[in-house]
Amino acid sequence: MNDRMKVLQIIYQHQISVEGNSFCPLNQQEIADLVPCSKLKANQIIRELIDAGYVEMIRSRGRYIVTEKGNIVLEI
Repeated sequence: MNDRMKVLQIIYQHQISVEGNSFCPLNQQEIADLVPCSKLKANQIIRELIDAGYVEMIRSRGRYIVTEKGNIVLEI
């Protein structure tokens, strides 16, 4: 599994639901530690996933959600 898929899977697996909204509360360093990779590499991968439409960032505070497109990729 490549690092992009690892990051996508980590964001998906760590999503929580608060008041009906699901999001991943992990910050970039925590995601990087789980991959494992550097924070810079995690940031780059997350931006690529956002640009490709697999992940969305909410509240501009490092909260991420996996999109429907991302969920489809994870089901394969």
